[in-house]
Amino acid sequence: MLGKLIKHEFKQSARSVMLIYASAAAVILFVFFGMLTKITWIGIVGSIVLYIVALVGIVMTLVSVIKNFYDTLYSNQGYLSFTLPVKCSNLLLSKVLVSVVWIVLSFVLAGLCFLVIAMNAKAAAEGSMEGVWDVLEMTGLKEMLPSGATLVKLLVLLVVLMLLMVLTFIGFVYFAVTLANTRALQKHPKLFGFLIFFATYGASNAIATKLTYSLPLSLEISTEDVKLAFVAMDRSESMLSYGLGGTIFLALVAFGLLLLTGWIMEHKVNIK
Repeated sequence: MLGKLIKHEFKQSARSVMLIYASAAAVILFVFFGMLTKITWIGIVGSIVLYIVALVGIVMTLVSVIKNFYDTLYSNQGYLSFTLPVKCSNLLLSKVLVSVVWIVLSFVLAGLCFLVIAMNAKAAAEGSMEGVWDVLEMTGLKEMLPSGATLVKLLVLLVVLMLLMVLTFIGFVYFAVTLANTRALQKHPKLFGFLIFFATYGASNAIATKLTYSLPLSLEISTEDVKLAFVAMDRSESMLSYGLGGTIFLALVAFGLLLLTGWIMEHKVNIK
């Protein structure tokens, strides 16, 4: 049943994000046309539009994820959703998984847009990138660039951190929307949803910030390696250090909020 819920969720939510992907594809083709024909103004205009599409795509995906969650559970469609012969936990899980996919894809799309912009800039520069590389070598900055193995580890780390951030966002938002649709708060669900989100995330983020710097658990990043160290971020002797305490704390809080969201959906939600 979970598989069917996920399939239906993809179909339901795809309508609001496909326009974003189609727009990005059209602009990318426009930029490539400018690169092939070497018409400068096309490349410049296309890059500007592509930059805007990348940022708008992320924002619109986040908005559509929230809107889809609210519309399918707490608007008129909620009657149908909650009468399905499935557990609320499965209903929530399907929405979380699909939302993660769409948000990650929006960031991938933004990365692709920025890559095309960089390619267009390099093509317009006609070899000036080699001069930049020579400057890096002459000033010694080239030696500070990470090795290939380290770069791979950094990319993996970036992907993991991005997934944790996405799950954290979903956990706080879904909890706020759900709690705002209980009987005591449902007269002004949007207002209370905003207040609950900023209150819970603000308080949690304040604690997370302290843990990031004080908890003896961090990643030490150098040109040779990325390694886990049991030392506080502000006491690390590495060239670059990233404290894990705050990230882990926020992820655990978000997971707890998702569990609480499932319980509220099961027992306390009042469908209008």
